[in-house]
Amino acid sequence: MIGQKISHYKILGKLGEGGMGIVYKAEDTKLKRTIALKFIVPQILGSEEEKKRFIHEAQAAAALNHPHISTIYEIDEVKGKTFIAMEYIEGQSLKEKIRSAPLNLEEAVDIAVQASEGLQEAHERKIIHRDIKSSNIMITEKSQAKIMDFGLAKRAEGTKLTKTATVMGTAAYMSPEQAHGEVVDRRTDTWSLGVVLYEMLTGQMPFGGEHEQLILYSILNKNPKPITSLRSGVPLEFERIVNKCLEKNPDERYQTAADLKADLLHMKREISTGVASVPAATAVAPRPLLKLLPKIAVPLGVVILVLLLLFLIPSTRQTLVEWLGFEVIPAEKGLAVLPFNVVSGNSKDQAFCDGLVEILTSKLTQLERFQESLWVVPSSEVREHGITSPGKARRTLGATLVVTESWQRIDDEVLLTLSLIDTKTPRVLRSRDITVPTANISSLQDDVVFKVAKMLDVELQPQTLDVLTAGGTSVPEAFEFYLRGRGYLRRYEDEINVDAAISLFKRAIELDSSYALAYAGLGEAYWHKWDLTKDSNLVDQAQSYCNRAIQLNDRLSPVYVTLGIIYRNTGKYEDAIKEFQKALQISPLNSDAHRELALAYEKLGGLEEAEAAYKKAIELKPDYWAGYNHLGAFYYYSARYSEAEKMWRRVIELTPDNVRGYSNLGALYSTMGRNELAIAMLKKSFEIKPTSTAASNLGYIYFYQDKYAYAMTMFEKAIELGKNDYVSWGNLADTYRYTPGYQEKAEQAYQRAIQLSEKELEVNPKDSEILSKLAHYYALSGEYKKALDKIAKARKLAPNNVEVLRKAVFVFELTNRRDQALQALEEYIRRGGSMEEIRKDPDLSKLRKDPGYRQLVKRKGSTVSGSPETKK
Repeated sequence: MIGQKISHYKILGKLGEGGMGIVYKAEDTKLKRTIALKFIVPQILGSEEEKKRFIHEAQAAAALNHPHISTIYEIDEVKGKTFIAMEYIEGQSLKEKIRSAPLNLEEAVDIAVQASEGLQEAHERKIIHRDIKSSNIMITEKSQAKIMDFGLAKRAEGTKLTKTATVMGTAAYMSPEQAHGEVVDRRTDTWSLGVVLYEMLTGQMPFGGEHEQLILYSILNKNPKPITSLRSGVPLEFERIVNKCLEKNPDERYQTAADLKADLLHMKREISTGVASVPAATAVAPRPLLKLLPKIAVPLGVVILVLLLLFLIPSTRQTLVEWLGFEVIPAEKGLAVLPFNVVSGNSKDQAFCDGLVEILTSKLTQLERFQESLWVVPSSEVREHGITSPGKARRTLGATLVVTESWQRIDDEVLLTLSLIDTKTPRVLRSRDITVPTANISSLQDDVVFKVAKMLDVELQPQTLDVLTAGGTSVPEAFEFYLRGRGYLRRYEDEINVDAAISLFKRAIELDSSYALAYAGLGEAYWHKWDLTKDSNLVDQAQSYCNRAIQLNDRLSPVYVTLGIIYRNTGKYEDAIKEFQKALQISPLNSDAHRELALAYEKLGGLEEAEAAYKKAIELKPDYWAGYNHLGAFYYYSARYSEAEKMWRRVIELTPDNVRGYSNLGALYSTMGRNELAIAMLKKSFEIKPTSTAASNLGYIYFYQDKYAYAMTMFEKAIELGKNDYVSWGNLADTYRYTPGYQEKAEQAYQRAIQLSEKELEVNPKDSEILSKLAHYYALSGEYKKALDKIAKARKLAPNNVEVLRKAVFVFELTNRRDQALQALEEYIRRGGSMEEIRKDPDLSKLRKDPGYRQLVKRKGSTVSGSPETKK
């Protein structure tokens, strides 16, 4: 094309060629300036619709005008050829500059600052580049960095990259979300710039491989070598910045280019002033030093002896080993198994892998009784909190270790890589590869469990092996159906997934009628289906399948726990206690069973036994947040508010990003009348993750501040988040009743709350909390007889529960039984209940004028109260 004229551009020479097209040096014959013309490969553009979209995006990028972004002059099409006319830059690409030698620190940080400034400008205009790489950054003769190819960028509404758009040859710069083909945003540019920073400092790529699939595999599963191990003199802060750019979870990266730029500028100042912290350099001893060895042999021997002695002292061994740079498994092993990374897998692969995560977590949990230092986070918590990174597992769940896995089909084999990662550093401590033929895929279950146990330094004795293999099958196809069923059941909030799990478990049983674990899976699936539909017929099926599993194998501790939960939630508290005790006979150190047992005792009114069981669960897992959370709720409903506060404070200490800790503290502070602190806690909970409980509690506070519009918004949000939640509907009804123009909607909302409550009672007619709230709804709806019947049952079932007593005060007052209301209030105060809501609720305005009320308050000197919702 040399010498050819395209539109008003004359081609002068070829500059380069890449996956997106060919770039030529050209002359703009109208403006008499040298420009660069990039002709786009036709396959990139696809259909006419895709071409129009491409041109629209390029025109948006052309609006960018920044010193560190190559200017786009025009986008046009001539004779079916689409091209972009852009600024011609004299200089060399950063890739060429690095090829000669890694950059010095000052130059590297200066280029990094300039590139981050360019990205900041683009991102603020909602444009993401998607293909940041060293060959796309030009360095002018005046050392000015310019980002190229913004004409191929994308508006930042969120987009997925097709295979074509990923561009062969640039896989090494892709973020994990790009490698997965997921929606990308500006944080994908942050990752790619991090790769460029690593490349500038080391001359190497952080993620390598012989072909694209291996590179993508490395991006998804491997951590790069520390920069300071490849090059001396690099400040630790620079390494930290690069590592933060290369966090696999986008939430852990720099959220904006401005944040990255700020850290780079701070480090630049440290380098210029000489205060940057640099690791000590290591060097090979010069030959003359070898002559001195005989003279230093004795002192050296003494030093070695001292180190050996220190190493043998348990209290100093781990510190010393870490100081020497060895990989150390933490003494306290709080383990979370993260979701699999399925590379180029289909939906069946995903379901299979999700099931493998469930099985691995379950079997590792069973190892807790053989390893007192090991505790495993339930997979349901990992899924509920959306844990995908070591850092989030530490902050949200308190885990010290995570297992990550990657699954990839290569021809007729499956490659599975397991990595054990320290959540504090985070460093890969150990890694294992498992390769099996697809025809023998059922062998994966035992291989995975045994290899993870070995990585954890857990010795598998014959007794341990019996536990791990109990209830299994020798039929490979049945195992695959079971594992896929477990995978679907992992997302049990969707009825479609639960139905798929039920179907797969049944197919497994058809192939192996003695498959105990498949029956256990069916029992659990039917229980989840009841939770979604409230069809009471499903409860019998859930119980039946669990019992069948136990008939086939009576050593399955988790099945007894599941059966105990079903009994407890159906009001069969004595039966539930028996099942939990059976689970504990098999697995005495099972903290989950102790915690579930405590809940059953609490429902039955055995408060001393409940408290002891809660404390035992904490003793077994002192660094696991759930035990403290449950004990906090127990104290709350017993009006032991200061003890509840200590427990929920402990939850936050262990897991700083745990929504339940903040939400429950918010409920507690609201109860204590400390509304400013309550709102701060609840907003913090909502900031981490919006939940129905936090929204409902915020609405509760606003309601008693007479801010009905705010309260209404929060209760509606709670319903949106909680779906069929009778508490939120009842609260919303209260708000409608006191909001002008909404009174007619109140009765409909109360009826919805009543309907949902009654549906819950069909399964568990002995739930005192539901009964007391339902009594209140009936009283407000004018159905006094039903209200009195329900509150009587609630008081009989839970005579010591202060929240039931408080509801009794409302029910008796609303049904015109003043004397009984005052009696219930007296007992409520005597048991430690506080008075915030009693003093503020408009429904009790007449009660507060009664001389009997004033005498009670004066005699008892009560102060505070309320009843927001807590979450165990």
